[in-house]
Amino acid sequence: MFRVFCLLSVAFASTLLADESDSKVAAIQAVKDAAPKAEALTFGKEPTVFKTEAEAAKAFGDDALASLKKQVDFKNQIVLVFAWKGSGQDKLDYTVAESFPEQITFKLTPGRTRDLRSHVLVFALRSNVKWK
Repeated sequence: MFRVFCLLSVAFASTLLADESDSKVAAIQAVKDAAPKAEALTFGKEPTVFKTEAEAAKAFGDDALASLKKQVDFKNQIVLVFAWKGSGQDKLDYTVAESFPEQITFKLTPGRTRDLRSHVLVFALRSNVKWK
């Protein structure tokens, strides 16, 4: 009985340590100074997802890719690129639900001005995070 308890304790502790190492990487972070090339952008409601460095290399220029590599660990993170056209006052917000893995919900709030602007936002998400 004691051996079973010890084995279960070790298994539980190793599970906690694995979860702790995953949580060292932030659930979401904004990526600065790294925008894809204009011809690689897909404007619309759905973001473009880059899961590997090779996928990102096709869409980002050399300088932007270098900046992206400094901020993103592709082994543990994915990159979301939101690109849309709308009012200059448009805002893209997100909320993070307190769960493990976290759940991130993005929401676009349209602006009230009639000027048409292009918007591009780049985020890095931990690969096990659920988003919509």
